[in-house]
Amino acid sequence: MDFNDQIGRLTRAHQIGAELPADMQAWGSSNPYSTQADIAEDRLSWELRLQVSQAPPLAEWGFRFGEAVNHLRATLDNLVVAIARQSGVTGEKQLKGLMFPICGTLKEWKNRQKALACLPDWCRDALEQLQPFQRPDHGGTLDEDLLLILRDLDNSTKHHLQVKPDLAAQTIQHAPAVEFETEEGAAASVPPDTELTAAPLEDGAVLLRHRTSGRIKSVQGQYNITAQVQVVLPNGRTFGVTELLAAMWEYSRLVMGHVIGAAEQAEGKSGA
Repeated sequence: MDFNDQIGRLTRAHQIGAELPADMQAWGSSNPYSTQADIAEDRLSWELRLQVSQAPPLAEWGFRFGEAVNHLRATLDNLVVAIARQSGVTGEKQLKGLMFPICGTLKEWKNRQKALACLPDWCRDALEQLQPFQRPDHGGTLDEDLLLILRDLDNSTKHHLQVKPDLAAQTIQHAPAVEFETEEGAAASVPPDTELTAAPLEDGAVLLRHRTSGRIKSVQGQYNITAQVQVVLPNGRTFGVTELLAAMWEYSRLVMGHVIGAAEQAEGKSGA
């Protein structure tokens, strides 16, 4: 059987997955943000605010992430259709109703059997072995299944046009040097009362707030922020965009390899 078209589409998804982190790194290397310490009017607190000189192109990254997801899903769907065609299925209605099944429950799998009936037995067996509902039997959980994540993301991009990633702080390192108006004020402000916030990384966002018991004269210091572009799944879970895309690509490659291996084994038996 010939699967060159499907392998080519998988390669395209990989290319997008390689370009995205390079673009994100280029943006991060351009020093697009800095910080500023603002002392409150009563001088009993100060805030560290983010200053963004160049906003990240999140919409563009979201479109490209969605494109890669669609390529991965379409690769698997086209794989099943290619097997059907090369097995002699010619009815357009049957072919249009075919897609790579991704089932989280045995009931979902059974409901797909009518559409899959035109496929060879070896193909249906290979597909069943890959189903997410099998994962708990092998020590995994459905939450970890990359096929289910791929299915949900693909449905999201189809119905909501675009996956919208967020830029979220991973670490905020700060070494402030706070000078107080009096020594008594400095002594009264130990230990420090610091609050880290979970605000989106956008211009003007408050990263941390420091309250004191003595009046502040000045604030200096060094600050370092590392951030991650994240995608939010329909169920609210978050993943790093590039890490998730790489994991889904690798798993899709393994899934394709399993099905193609089954096809080669079936061809070997028929030719024996």
